[in-house]
Amino acid sequence: MNRRIRLAVMTPLIVSSLALGSVSLLSSSAHAATPSLTCSVKKSGTTGKFDVNVSGAQPGVRVTIKGGNSTASSLADDSGKASTAGFIPVGAVTAQQKNTKVTCGTVKQAEQKDAQAQFSTGFRKGFADSKADCKKEGPPQGIAPLDANFVKGYNAGAQAAIDKFC
Repeated sequence: MNRRIRLAVMTPLIVSSLALGSVSLLSSSAHAATPSLTCSVKKSGTTGKFDVNVSGAQPGVRVTIKGGNSTASSLADDSGKASTAGFIPVGAVTAQQKNTKVTCGTVKQAEQKDAQAQFSTGFRKGFADSKADCKKEGPPQGIAPLDANFVKGYNAGAQAAIDKFC
């Protein structure tokens, strides 16, 4: 008797949860079809210039990118991506397509992110070089001068490897 009551109570709950699950799947797939504009700002190799990448745009529709008094535009490709290289923004950078406008970030945030990436890359290189031979020789020199954050990271990574392995 007790088993029949449990089945009578549990069966409607299971059936309704399955039905709700399929409805939520349908609504999430319909929502995913709607473009969702996102963008990012990255420091370019050239001093003072930045690359802006936009995704989730409506294909074939122009995207306007602004940063201070600087404005650029790009046509979204078939995958909904647009970009501009060598952009010289000031302050906050935004991307807009039709009535949708998003903030991509600021010049300062892009510079900080680049500094962190340079330090991290230098750290890994210095750690690997010093781990191999227990010598702290300094970062490899190339044609172009090395980024100061890369050099700091290289030296920190080299010292960390020497402290740990030598």
